[in-house]
Amino acid sequence: MAFEDSPEVYWQHYGEHAISVEMLPVPYGYPLVEAVTPAGVVYAFDRGAPPAPAGRQDVLFSASVESFRYRQQRPSLRAVEGGRTLLAGKVLRRLSADAYLFDAGLPLVVNSEEPLEEGAALEIVAAPPLMLFRKEV
Repeated sequence: MAFEDSPEVYWQHYGEHAISVEMLPVPYGYPLVEAVTPAGVVYAFDRGAPPAPAGRQDVLFSASVESFRYRQQRPSLRAVEGGRTLLAGKVLRRLSADAYLFDAGLPLVVNSEEPLEEGAALEIVAAPPLMLFRKEV
């Protein structure tokens, strides 16, 4: 299932949930970016073009839910086997039919084919890759 029409349209829909992070330098052509966030250094697939410049930028993190379970634990995110990301936190609110704002120590838009309960504490296994959107200037 496609959760976006284009990076630009995705930003238009959900960009208000972006956060300011410090982007670290990335070799030209490398698809992953490193962002220093309140939850630590996050590696994500850059959906923008041209490559992200180093420095402070507003970015939007997004993940596709592969599976989830209801579980209370501290907000966190970490890379796990197979390029997946384990997100722990709370569903803040529904943004659209298949998108939710999720707090895992930083706000993410999570896309799910299954409904998620607002206010629920979840542990989500996100399908690879974790994505980062930036406003094109």
